[in-house]
Amino acid sequence: MKRPGIREYGLLLLLALMWGSSFTFIKIGVHAYSPLVVACGRLSFAALVLWCFAAIRKSELPKGRGAWISTFMVALIGNAIPFFLISYGETQVDAGLAAILMSTVPLTTVVLAHFFTHDEKLSTGKVVGVILGTIGVIVLVGPETLSGLGGEFLFQLAILVAAIGYAISSLVARNLRDQPRIGSTAVILTFAALMLMPFTLIIDQPWTMDWDPEGALAIMYLGMFPTGIAMFLILQLIAVAGASFLVFNNYLVPAVGVVISFIVLGEVPQPNALIALAVILGGIAASQMRFGRKQKDVQRPVLKSDPMTPVMEVPKGDKSGGK
Repeated sequence: MKRPGIREYGLLLLLALMWGSSFTFIKIGVHAYSPLVVACGRLSFAALVLWCFAAIRKSELPKGRGAWISTFMVALIGNAIPFFLISYGETQVDAGLAAILMSTVPLTTVVLAHFFTHDEKLSTGKVVGVILGTIGVIVLVGPETLSGLGGEFLFQLAILVAAIGYAISSLVARNLRDQPRIGSTAVILTFAALMLMPFTLIIDQPWTMDWDPEGALAIMYLGMFPTGIAMFLILQLIAVAGASFLVFNNYLVPAVGVVISFIVLGEVPQPNALIALAVILGGIAASQMRFGRKQKDVQRPVLKSDPMTPVMEVPKGDKSGGK
C-alpha cells in the first residue's frame, strides 16, 4: 500500500462531489416516491450500470469463497442497512446533527483498523486528522446543533449504527483489494438491491405510486454516480491508499454539499462554511503526515484467534490478478 498522491486526492474529491450532490437528488426522489423505493431503486439501477460496465470491460467476478463472503458483507453492512437506517433516523433528526453523527465514521474506522489490521495502525497524524475533521464538521453545521443530542435517542442511535456499519464495511472491503474492481462492485450492488427489494415490494408496493419523471431521473442519477461509480471508487481507494484514508471523505461531503448548494440552488455559503472547509482539508492532510522518527513498516502476523481474521484478511487462495 502506498502513500496517497495527487491522483488519490483527486479521486477522494470526486467521491465527495458525488456524495455531496446526492442530498439534492434524494430530496427530489423522496418528494415523488417513498425513501425505501428511492434506496432500492438507486441500488438496482447502479447494479444494472455496473453489470454493463463489467460486460464491456470483460471484467471477471470475485474469486474465492472469502471474496464472495466479503462482497455480501459489504452489501449488507455498507449499503442496504445504512441506507435504511439513515433514512429512518433523519425522519426525526435534522441534517446538521446527522452530519455530526456521521462524522464518527473516520474515528470508528481508524480505531477499528488499529486493532484489526496490521498495516493501518494509529499514528499522531491520524489522531490529529480525526480531531480537525470533527471540529470542521461542527463549525460547518454550528455548535448549537449539539444541543439536540439525546432528544430522539432511537433515531440518533440508528444513524450512529449506520456510521459504524460504514466503518466496518470499509475494513471488510480490504479483502477485495486483489479482486476485479468492476466485477466486485457489480456483485456488491446486486446483493444490496436484492436485500431491500422484498421489503420495498411488500411494504411500499411501488406499482401503486404515480409515475413521476423527475423523481425517476433523480433515482437514476443517484444510481449512476453516488451509488454505482462511487462504490467502484471506494474499492479503488481502499486498494491503493487504505481504509483510513478513504473515510476522511465523510468530512469532505458536508463541506462540498455547501458548495454544490451554492452552484445549483444559489444558496450563499456562510463564512463558517469556508472556515470549516479549510479545517477539514487540513485534517485530511494531517492524517497523512508522519510525525517523529520514520519507522520501517513491519508486517505483523495476524493471530489465528482473531475473530475478524476470516473476514478482514485475504485468504491466500482467494487472490485474483484481475483489476
